[in-house]
Amino acid sequence: MSQLPLGFRASGLPRKDRPRPSRHGLAFFYSEQPATAAASFTINEVKCVHIPIDQEQLKSGRAQVIMVNSGCANCCTGERGVREAKKTIAWCADTLGLDPKQVLIASTGVIGDFMPMDLLAEEIPMLSKKLRTDDGLLYSSFHKAAEAIMTTDTTVKIAHISVTIGGKEVRLWGCCKGAGMIHPAMTLSGKPGTLKGKHATMLGFLLTDAAIALTDLKSMLQQATEATFNRVTVDGDMSTNDSVFILANGASGATVKSAADRATFSDALQSLCTDLAKKIAKDGEGASKFLEINVEGARTEAEAQKIAMTVATSPLVKTAAYGEDSNWGRILAAMGRSGVRIHPEQVDISFGPLCVFRRGAPTNVSAEKAREPLRAKEVALNIKLRSGKAKGWYWTCDFTGGYVDINARYRT
Repeated sequence: MSQLPLGFRASGLPRKDRPRPSRHGLAFFYSEQPATAAASFTINEVKCVHIPIDQEQLKSGRAQVIMVNSGCANCCTGERGVREAKKTIAWCADTLGLDPKQVLIASTGVIGDFMPMDLLAEEIPMLSKKLRTDDGLLYSSFHKAAEAIMTTDTTVKIAHISVTIGGKEVRLWGCCKGAGMIHPAMTLSGKPGTLKGKHATMLGFLLTDAAIALTDLKSMLQQATEATFNRVTVDGDMSTNDSVFILANGASGATVKSAADRATFSDALQSLCTDLAKKIAKDGEGASKFLEINVEGARTEAEAQKIAMTVATSPLVKTAAYGEDSNWGRILAAMGRSGVRIHPEQVDISFGPLCVFRRGAPTNVSAEKAREPLRAKEVALNIKLRSGKAKGWYWTCDFTGGYVDINARYRT
């Protein structure tokens, strides 16, 4: 069973494979036929050049290729940045024989740097040619593309899943990047909408060979994004470039039409995005542990999410997790400053299955015993509020000295 959706190709040039030494990478994700296209973008008021350009390109709801450069965010680069982005679109369209309106772009890297146009002038035609050969169909070419979008990531992040719709196999494949400056809050419009709070760059690229109506694709993408990528944080810093794209080309011959089909596909998409989102948290800059913050018994989901986010972004909680210090007081203090009214005398806090704080008082579990769940590579911090029935969660990682080292010299 192929992991790759039908009718797609990819090519990538990771930094280590460039003809000349560079910290930049370049990748293409290409559909052999125009695909239904949607994307979700950061609500950050400071946005990179690619977001308004993509929003204009996406008005048709169709696209055929996504071109991604890493190493340069092309953000806060003025009119020059806009001109250069549009020039790369023209180069890509020309080499692939496409209408420029069928090209989407994404960027990640240092804010304020200008695009490496001399490199791109050489490499866009080179990668476009490779895309159209048989090599572009190979799994290794998709892996190269996923590798090419990495910045401080230490590992390629890829996921895939297949489901049956109308008696036909439908494949979903995705990749993403992100390890630092991770606290996404994305909407289809890139405007805050109902999302609140603060939410290097998170980019996601999702491909499926199902045929899906644009309105359904947009709705399912936003639902999946809100339940997955928007619940990841590494450091509480929202990027200027966060974006998730999806292309649906219909090459499988299956059409998502009925309510049952939509539910099946939506569940698969959320599962795919969950896998990718967790991989981001696990690969957080300098991270040694993956943390899952679970909140139950809140009055509303929004309140549960606010508490989970506050705990997940607390430097004191994250450093305690790194030191395997069973300091539940830091969790409770973070909850208390979340802006959500809580009743400490009703609260339980558990490290995995081990309850260390119950109904407003510490349990008789020793500090040493309480450390045992924290020694694992994946740790669940479970919070019970007893104020209602709503639940929420956040995925994050611990803070280590490695995070400080990486970010103290990121630009230099």
